[in-house]
Order: sequence, then C-alpha cells, then structure tokens
Amino acid sequence: MKNEQALAGRQIFPNLLGFRFWMANTIIYGHLEETKYLRHLFVSLDHVKRTHSIGFYPVLMFFTMSGFLITYQLEVEKYNSGNVNIKKFYRNRIFRIWPLFYLSMFIYWIVLPYSFMGDYYNTIFFKPWPGFEDATMLFEIPKWILFTMSFLLMPHIAYIIELLNVRIWIYGVHHWTIGVEEIFYIFWPLAWRKMERFKSFIIKCFALYYVALAVCAMVFVIYKKVYPTAHFKYFTFLLTYIVLFTHAYCFFIGATAIYMLLHRKDLVQKYITGKLAIVCMVIMFGLMLSGFEFPFFINEIFCTAFAIFMLYLVKDGKKYAILEHPFIVYLGKITYSVYLFHFMAIVVVMYFLERYNVQQHGELVFDLLQYPLTWLLTFGFSALTHEYFEKKILAYR
Repeated sequence: MKNEQALAGRQIFPNLLGFRFWMANTIIYGHLEETKYLRHLFVSLDHVKRTHSIGFYPVLMFFTMSGFLITYQLEVEKYNSGNVNIKKFYRNRIFRIWPLFYLSMFIYWIVLPYSFMGDYYNTIFFKPWPGFEDATMLFEIPKWILFTMSFLLMPHIAYIIELLNVRIWIYGVHHWTIGVEEIFYIFWPLAWRKMERFKSFIIKCFALYYVALAVCAMVFVIYKKVYPTAHFKYFTFLLTYIVLFTHAYCFFIGATAIYMLLHRKDLVQKYITGKLAIVCMVIMFGLMLSGFEFPFFINEIFCTAFAIFMLYLVKDGKKYAILEHPFIVYLGKITYSVYLFHFMAIVVVMYFLERYNVQQHGELVFDLLQYPLTWLLTFGFSALTHEYFEKKILAYR
C-alpha cells in the first residue's frame, strides 16, 4: 500500500533533528577521548579502542539518515514529475555543503597550524599515534597534495592514504565523512533519474557493493599468494579501504527504509512496533557501548536497527519531548556546523587547559572543564556560523 501523503511531499518527519543532536554529542565524545590520548592525557590505547565505537556508530547513523532523506526527496520528485532536476539538486547541495566545508578547511589547514597555538596543534596532527612511532613510511606525501585532495572533495581519500602510509591524522581528519557524503550526493541523483523500479534498483546497488568487496578479497589473495611485497600490500589495503569507506550500505539501507515508508506503508504500520523499536535500541546502544567493530555485516546490522528505529520515530508523526523540544530541535539543525567545528573547539579548549596545567589536578577536574567548555564553544560557534553565515548563503539558493 502506497503512502500517498508522503509521496505527495507532505510528509513531516518528527524527531529526526533532535536525534541528530544526540548523535553529534557522542561523536564529540569519541574525538575528545582520542585527542586526549594523542596528548598523553590520562587515557590509554585500550581505552580509545573501547570508546571508539561510541563515536563511530553514530557516523553510520548520519549516513543512513542521509540515504533516507535524500532518497525521499528524489523519489517524491520523480514520482510526481517523472524526472529529477539534477541541476537544482546539485545547486542546493553546493549551497548547503560547500561554504561551511571550505570555511572549516581554512580554519584547520591555514589558521590553526600557523596560529599562536600552531606548535601544540601540530603535536596532534601529522604525528604518528603513540605506539605507532616505528611504523614504516612507504611514501613521503607532501601536505599540499593532501590539502588539494581535500579541497577537491576527496578528504576521505587523503585520510586513507596517510592512515595506511603511516598512522597519523591529517588536518581536518573528520572531513572524511564529508567526502563520503559528497560521493553519494554526486552519483545518487544521476542513478535515480535512470532508475525504473525502486525495489530492484536497491537490490542491484547492494549487489554491486558486495561484488566490489569480493574483488578486494581476490586482490588480497593475489597479494598473499602471488605478489607479497610491501607496495602491493599498500595498494591492496588502499583499494579495500576506499571501498569500505564509501559506507555505501548505510545509504542503501536508508533508501530501503524510505521505500518501505512510501510504497509498503501497510508493512510499516503492521510490523514497526514499539517493541521492535526497543529491540533495535538495545542492539544500537549495545554495539555502541561494546567497543566491538567489524566492517563486514556488523555495521549492516547496526544500520538496519537504526533504520527500523527511524521508521518508528516518523511513521505516525508522534513527537517525543526529548527529541522535539524547540531548543533540541534548533541544536539538531546546526549539527552540520557542529560536526565541522567541534575538533577546533576540542583542541582550543585543551590547549588552554594544558597551558594552565589543569591536567595536574587529575582527570576528573580536567574533564569537568574540558567537556562543558568544548560543548559551549562548539555549539556557540556553530550557532553563530549558522545565523550569520550559513543562513545568508542558503538565501541565495
């Protein structure tokens, strides 16, 4: 049974902006703990490995939500007009993504490295992680090449290259997710314009992704059995990481969820229940807190659980106070800025706390200052950029 109201473009998706706010906070936590580790502040590598999943899985939620919302936009347009206005879609994405992205690139690549805290900043980025100082560098890659790749909307490729070359963070390391999203935004509307049958198209997308992984597996076998050199090993892992870093399954699972909402409303109403949503929440938070990550199928299970939970949040239009309070909704609206600028806030706050030797008073005192100040600076700066920069740019769309 089709959801005619949603297909007409009149569907309102409550709770999602509020959920974005809570997801953003877990990502801030994950990056803050990693930065503490790089600065040798209290935490161990084992701690970072255990807490990484708290920040990583919400990134997959954002990808899944993008697949859900962008596919909804494209499917509604095609259902009602028979076509997709590619130029309009790209224009909207460019105005939405590029201005803030390039502003953050300017901050991370130009301002902070050459500021009064430049020496401190450079102890975090372009330095091997503690425990990986003896890693062998296969290639000497100039920073300007990595900057150029990031500028050309391929920060994920730049990050992968240096991650595999020698375990380091590049400037604006978290921009890798923007690169992943941009690939999706470039190709998805083009594919959707050619798409004829929603269900079979999504199945083909999944099949193509897993065929690509199978090719990577075959290349790995060639490396192990035929050509076991250091450079071919690098090429093998680079190819595999590029495929894995697309996180294409997240977007496809999000698209599958919107297919169910639009074209199988009967199944959504019958099977997406409160009990199932609770089970999905247990799976999601269980994996986030477990410290367990595995790139094959576990991530798909997580994204599927989130997609089901998301369907439950939006299917009846019911609003939940923890997600729909006006303040939470506003903070959810600015999560793109929050994601881009939270690393700046983490490093700036940590610099001043260390400058005044707050770490000497112990981890509790340090965290009681680091976390609230990071949160205030992150959301304060993001709100300012949203009101006085982003809104003005978006007005020209």
